[in-house]
Order: sequence, then C-alpha cells, then structure tokens
Amino acid sequence: MRISRARRIAAAGIVGVAMMATPVIVNTGPVAADTSKPTCQQIRDDSWPKWVHGIPSGIDPHTTAATYMWVEKGEFHIRVTHRTDNRRTFSGQLTTTGVFVKARPVRLEEGDVFEVSPDRRSITFLFKNYGGIDGVDFRTRCAPSVKFAFQSDGKATRTSRIVIGRNNHHPRNNPFSIHR
Repeated sequence: MRISRARRIAAAGIVGVAMMATPVIVNTGPVAADTSKPTCQQIRDDSWPKWVHGIPSGIDPHTTAATYMWVEKGEFHIRVTHRTDNRRTFSGQLTTTGVFVKARPVRLEEGDVFEVSPDRRSITFLFKNYGGIDGVDFRTRCAPSVKFAFQSDGKATRTSRIVIGRNNHHPRNNPFSIHR
C-alpha cells in the first residue's frame, strides 16, 4: 500500500511540474505580421569598398614576401609567399558576423591546415610555405564586415607586408577589419 501511495504522489508531482512548464496560450485577437526584414537581407552581399578590388602588383614568390589580398567579382582572395625555399609559416584568422561561403584552399601542400568553423563565421589557416604561393578564396553572405588577423612565423605580420587591392594598400593595424 505504501508503494502504490508513493507512486501516486510521484505521478501527481510529475503531472504538476508538466502543467507548470506548459506555456499558456491566450488568444488576444489578430496579430500584425512582422514586416521588418532581417538584418541579413538589408546587407547587399559582395559589394566591398573599391580600394580592396583588383590584384595587387608584385605577387612573385621569387622577389617578394607578403600576404596579399583582394576582391574580384565578389570573391576574396588571400595569397602568401616569400622569396626563398626555406620554410616559413603564414597563419590567419578571419571572422564575421555573417557567414563565409564557398571557402576553399588554394595550392596547399602536405602539412598545411585550412578550416571553416561549423557555424561558418570563422576561417583559420596555417600554411607551411617553401617559396610557392598558398592561399584561400571565399565569399561572404550577410556579412557587414570581415576581421582579418595575419601572422608570419608566429608573430603578427607587419602591416607593410600586408598588401590589399590593385593600389597596394596596407592596413593601419593588424588585426584589421574591412567594412562594406
């Protein structure tokens, strides 16, 4: 008898908790539709400032050592190289509040690492470069800006070694952001 009474009390407790956890829906009449557009749809994808467009001059693994980046037809391109066949490492972290789409590595060799986060809001890479050209290409969706942080041999890349767009701009800082 005690067991069955304990079971009834437990069952009543579970039913009571379930009733308290169930939301109460009250019909207060017609509800106006939400006509505001999500922030994402207000961002015109793939229109970045003109100063980031066009391939920088001087991308040559025999004469230069730098991180190059540009936008062409709405797609970002990042390339790294240096002038000797000694190993140098180049790494980077890219983040956005939008998402990265169609991200892909370019000319990676054994030991190079490229990863897009599961939520597609960050890209990380580590290239072990022996004088060739390694890189990453990507597009964005719903991204008002992209933050870039580059390192060379484990230290922040000097801004003079980050070359952006056809007019060879250099960021003021590293890390830096590019805004639409």
